[in-house]
Amino acid sequence: MKKFLFFDYREIETVQGFTRVLERPVKHPDNPLFVAEKPWENGNMQLYGSVMKVEGRPFQMWYSVIHRPWRMVLAYAESEDGIVWKKPALDSFTHEGRNTNIVFTNDPHGPAVIYDADDPREDWRYKMVAGAAPSGCICAYRSPDGIRWTPVRRFPGIVTNPDCPMGFLRTPDGRYAVYHRLHGYGRRVFRSESWDFVYWTGEPRMVMEPDAGDPPNVQFYGMGSAPYGPYEIGTLWIYRTSLEEFGPNNMNGYQEAELAYARSGYAWHRAAQGTPFVPHGQGNAWDRGNLQCASAPVYLEDEIRYYYMGTDMTHRVHWELEPQRAGLGMAAMKPDRFVSLCAEAEPAALMTGGFRLSATEITVNACTEKDGWVQVGIATPDGKPIQGLSEEDSIQIKGDVYSHVVRWRGMSAQDLPAGQTVRLRIRAKNARIYAISLHESDETPAYHQFDAARL
Repeated sequence: MKKFLFFDYREIETVQGFTRVLERPVKHPDNPLFVAEKPWENGNMQLYGSVMKVEGRPFQMWYSVIHRPWRMVLAYAESEDGIVWKKPALDSFTHEGRNTNIVFTNDPHGPAVIYDADDPREDWRYKMVAGAAPSGCICAYRSPDGIRWTPVRRFPGIVTNPDCPMGFLRTPDGRYAVYHRLHGYGRRVFRSESWDFVYWTGEPRMVMEPDAGDPPNVQFYGMGSAPYGPYEIGTLWIYRTSLEEFGPNNMNGYQEAELAYARSGYAWHRAAQGTPFVPHGQGNAWDRGNLQCASAPVYLEDEIRYYYMGTDMTHRVHWELEPQRAGLGMAAMKPDRFVSLCAEAEPAALMTGGFRLSATEITVNACTEKDGWVQVGIATPDGKPIQGLSEEDSIQIKGDVYSHVVRWRGMSAQDLPAGQTVRLRIRAKNARIYAISLHESDETPAYHQFDAARL
């Protein structure tokens, strides 16, 4: 499967009348799904951590709590549906003689967990990176179940204190990548890589920092990341510092997430700079203080979930010593609906770049108003409509559709110019278009496994 997404206009040749719009996941009405109420949680929790759903297993979550006076531990929770969570009583750590859901106590900073299904060693399937005692530098750990953790080597893998929540993923070509801070460079995002999860690149590379479009009180606290077809999509933890505080290490402010993306893992962009993707709450909302997304979203069959930690307290020095309410939130969206091309009452039009058509079906992910529509046509490399397959010949697409097959009057899939280089011409009115997909015969890939459409 190949796909056109609209993070930017790179795959578009011409566009008239469309406006790019950031789409946001919708917060769950039952948020917070749970709060930090156990005595060993001290009323606080951070999604310095991860949430995942492995086939045949429950939803799993790893989150951080702080033991006074600032010693972090990693806690674990499970859920059958990702909404109702339980904190199992485990024997890894006890509190006043009681078993707890704490699974790692080496003062982990910024822990992030993945499940590596491609690793043939069962006791290496769960992998974690965390800044950990005694060095405080980034160390690598393995586990058969996500509960019992073993270091992969005696020494740290990345010799820096992350001092932030981290992103962690395995790329399609097999590399492991970690997004973290580099000590001495402030709140900026760096990337380190490894081919074997044991030895890491010697010099982290900076991939994200505030630019001329950011006000001076914006810093980058860290970034989560996950593969999405040929992209990596990230939740960039924007830290807005207080205007009442001065200096480089501002400790008063709040966090919320922006949507970021990259095609290489190094050249990162923000889909809508300055606009939060998962905003912190307003007024008296329980998540009106800090909001931190997990290290990666959860891809379900027909939904993408962003889990996050929210608190009613903003970032400050030793905030763990003060009364607060901290809990787990979730926001969800339909697949591919990160950014839309929005057409209003006057019909809008675009033409894609050229690509080799090997598909037997072209599908549209879009939403129209009652009087709205979308039409898709096929054109030659020089942009001329192909007779019978033009946008005027296509049957209008209406409604809220995720994977609507494009049809032309009097034409069938056998009439598509398979193997030829073509362009798509799209017209729309009162509609939002999220993605155009090109399906080859007999393929049923997951929506997050696809190739770029352009040559």
